[in-house]
Amino acid sequence: MEISKLKGMRRNLVILAMVELIGGLFLIIYNSQGLEILLRVLGIVAASYGVIMLVLWLFKKDKKDNVSMLITALLGIVAGACFIFLSEQLKGIFTLIVGVFAAIYGILKLPNMFQMKKAGFKKWYLLLIPILLIVVLGIIIGIYKDVFSDSVVGVLLGITFILGFAADIISLAGVGDVEKSLNIATQVDAENPAITEEKES
Repeated sequence: MEISKLKGMRRNLVILAMVELIGGLFLIIYNSQGLEILLRVLGIVAASYGVIMLVLWLFKKDKKDNVSMLITALLGIVAGACFIFLSEQLKGIFTLIVGVFAAIYGILKLPNMFQMKKAGFKKWYLLLIPILLIVVLGIIIGIYKDVFSDSVVGVLLGITFILGFAADIISLAGVGDVEKSLNIATQVDAENPAITEEKES
């Protein structure tokens, strides 16, 4: 993978990690403010994430190779709009929606994990830990929708965002590791041009 692509990936991960961290902490701290506020906060986080991902996708040259980013962006925008403008109508099925949203949110992290593996990150499998935890939490929220109170749902959803943040931090470490390996390889090639030319021939 090219250094320029790694830098772009790092920038995307930093933005995404900050959104997830802020959103997760907000949901955990202010869960007792009520279901409507929780829905609107979730909508703002989801819509912001979707818009950011869409803008980043529009600036990418290889758009066909980043279809998952476009899908994620559109899902975030649609989900965000529903939570913001249809909060009253969604109250009855809020917990189920949150569970489904959390599970899908975890699943949408999988392409990033495989992208890290393709880039050459040796410990890419570490991303499975937060991803699986996010999906499991989403399933638990959906199954026990009649048991959890609004405050508990808010905390659990906040935890899923924090786990997403953890996944992005692992990815950032992977990007740094791959970038370091590429820099070392470039330096070796520069110091031994004759060997490099012989290999190519």
